[in-house]
Amino acid sequence: MAKKIKKMQILRHIVQLVFFILLPGLYTLTFTELKTVYKMIISGNFHFIKALPALSEFVIVILFTVLMGRVFCGWFCAFGTYNDWIHLIAKNVFKVKFKVNEKVDAALKYVKYGVLLMLLIVTCTLGSNILEGTSPWDAFAQITDFSNVVSGLLIGLILLVLITIGAFFVERFFCRYLCPLGAVFSIISKIGILKIDKPTDKCGKCRACTNVCSMGIPLYKNESVKGGECIECLKCIEICPRKNTIVNIAGEDLNPALASSVAIATFAGVYGLTNLTGAVLTKAGISSASSITVSSSAPNKTSNYKDGTYTGSGTGFRGGTTTVSVTVQNGQITDIQTVSSQDTPRYYDRASGTVMNEIISAQSTQVDTVSGATFTSNGIISAVQNALSQATNGSASTSTSNENNSSESSSSNSSSDNNTNSNEQNNNANGSSGVEHKDGNFGGANESSQASNGASSSASTNNATSSSSSSSSSGSNSSASSSTVSAKYKDGTYTGTGTGFRGGTTEMSVTIAGGKITKVETVSSQDTQRFYSYAENTMTSEIVSAQAANVDTVSGATFSSRGIIEAVQNALSKAK
Repeated sequence: MAKKIKKMQILRHIVQLVFFILLPGLYTLTFTELKTVYKMIISGNFHFIKALPALSEFVIVILFTVLMGRVFCGWFCAFGTYNDWIHLIAKNVFKVKFKVNEKVDAALKYVKYGVLLMLLIVTCTLGSNILEGTSPWDAFAQITDFSNVVSGLLIGLILLVLITIGAFFVERFFCRYLCPLGAVFSIISKIGILKIDKPTDKCGKCRACTNVCSMGIPLYKNESVKGGECIECLKCIEICPRKNTIVNIAGEDLNPALASSVAIATFAGVYGLTNLTGAVLTKAGISSASSITVSSSAPNKTSNYKDGTYTGSGTGFRGGTTTVSVTVQNGQITDIQTVSSQDTPRYYDRASGTVMNEIISAQSTQVDTVSGATFTSNGIISAVQNALSQATNGSASTSTSNENNSSESSSSNSSSDNNTNSNEQNNNANGSSGVEHKDGNFGGANESSQASNGASSSASTNNATSSSSSSSSSGSNSSASSSTVSAKYKDGTYTGTGTGFRGGTTEMSVTIAGGKITKVETVSSQDTQRFYSYAENTMTSEIVSAQAANVDTVSGATFSSRGIIEAVQNALSKAK
């Protein structure tokens, strides 16, 4: 029996190694999709069948956990495997012997529920982008690209180091005390069909099972353990000198090696069935792994974009270019498709469906990035922003302004009251007429506001006269709304400098034509080349698109981005 158990433990470590190599981001992706489901539910936009291909990992792991308990944590999770290896090294190489007090351990296990609650509240109220760069599992998933992790995920890297130190002294430190996904699994795993039976009347006083438990469960107190904190590692079965600890699945006692084989087969079956279902739904056009199409007949009070299909590009992980097509119908984003991607495939596949779905749902590019694929997500978001910059619908502001002014002209009330109301209405119209950028600015909003407000003043003056002059006012309003306003910048080419990564000086040239920024180019750069190249294209295109230098930095090249922004601001200061 001892030999069989040893083989079973070897099997577990082999499975852990395989999943660590082939699917290291499965944990991260599952938690990301959990957040996506949560946000879809609270926004009232949850369509499970349509979203299934983009939520397959979440569905797989949740179904498997409901059936088999937390086998995923003990056998398949790469982050759990990492914790195991760290403690194994500490125990066998450095001979670390540290034991947490049983009561303290029990209390600390509630911390992970607090972490889960905090993440849910933050996601609901502020959006998870506020936590971007703080995720230890993001840092873990992308640790092979260490330079980008240091620059873009520094807080996450620090947390990863602290977790590693914790795992050095306490087995499964993260899983026990901090894992938010583990908190979810602890609750739903109690439904499962797998449990560990351990009749206490046959036990001695050795407490060997408790001492070896990866999760520090006081097994000596329990007749059986089902779900909850148990990760089904089956080490308690290996250590029991009386062979009193038994695996039970659906009421049947099984050999532990057979039980583990059943668990692996179940996971493979659920994984295959879910992906097959997703593929069938995608092929049938019911849903899509990379996009979700919303009805073009959806109510649309204010069209933000011109109808059509637009393409745009952005820079993702390690400088890979992503090109997407964005379809707009009735002024709304209805479809987003990948045209091409030079991003790392495993990260792009992880991010594309979720990010595109959320952009369509939010009708905005101000959406959360996908944990474990932050840089790739930003590349997709940037590409969609670039496409939407071509779809600006300027007519909404003009027509609304004219309607409001016509209403004023036909009114016999006080011109002062009407003028105040008109300005408010025109400002509202202008607020919805531009393309929304990540920094919250609207392209062209200031110019539209000046034109509309000028028209409103003209309308107010004409209201004091006759209805014939009102007609004239309406005509002049149309002219004023569509006329070119005074240039914000003087035409010409200007240069400016800024300080980037590690003090490197960046010099940029900015070309102004017709009072607008038409081109931003690098003159010279002493910045670190790999970071500067990563930031340059995205930053220059967004500055031109936003007609302002106050745009978002590129995640993973923050300091280089700031250097470019500073240089452009310096150049623009000479153009006023």
